[in-house]
Amino acid sequence: MRIKLTKEIYPKEAIVKASYFFTEKYYMSLDTDEKYYYIDIGAKEDNVENNVEKEFINEVITQTARYGVMQQTKNIRELIIGRALASTIVDDSDTGFIDDETIKSEDILFNWFDKYDK
Repeated sequence: MRIKLTKEIYPKEAIVKASYFFTEKYYMSLDTDEKYYYIDIGAKEDNVENNVEKEFINEVITQTARYGVMQQTKNIRELIIGRALASTIVDDSDTGFIDDETIKSEDILFNWFDKYDK
């Protein structure tokens, strides 16, 4: 069974996600040209559901709506995540570590097995 969908209406991401949703029961194949997406659906078992084409198109519409909402809310989601991560920044002004200038390379660059494996 082959379904042809126009690129003007449906984003590629929605078609890929809808196809993934059907991979448990069907073999899915995707192709494209300048104007259309082509989706080939083959049953993994002998029986093909009567409404598989309609169910697939419904899933594409669902994924298209989700993709639209994702695009519309992208900036606010980035802002929320940025603020959440910014509040986790650790103040390293007083770490208690020795300054790098006082560390000598021979104190740290040695064979640890020779020193500690006795």
